[in-house]
Amino acid sequence: EEKKEIVRNNKDGEEILVRKEDREEEFYYMPTKGKKSKSKNKGGAAPSGKSIKHNAETFQLFDKLKLDAPLTTDDVPALLEKLEAQLEEYKVKVKEWEEKREDMKKAILEGLADIEEKKDEAKEAEETKEEAGEA
Repeated sequence: EEKKEIVRNNKDGEEILVRKEDREEEFYYMPTKGKKSKSKNKGGAAPSGKSIKHNAETFQLFDKLKLDAPLTTDDVPALLEKLEAQLEEYKVKVKEWEEKREDMKKAILEGLADIEEKKDEAKEAEETKEEAGEA
């Protein structure tokens, strides 16, 4: 192999770089560490929704509603559907209660009237017994 000398007109401060193949191997540097992965969970796909931070009070509220607290923003739409279904159930229960409320009021009032009548009858019976005992 013959190397040809190339004449270059370099100004002061300019350098000419050699082709990569012609560079010496001392400039090559072998990486010792692998690249750091940016995702926290290895091996799995990263969750697309943001995580939601809850405190003890919010967990209590979801527990009272008998629902699981959403851990990511992706869980929220499904939870809203469950909440709306529960709301419909409660509305039905309230309508049934309102229909029965008048009947329950009447029954209670009649029950109280019956109790008062029974008390009066019991007092009269006691009085008659006392009178019979004295005679």
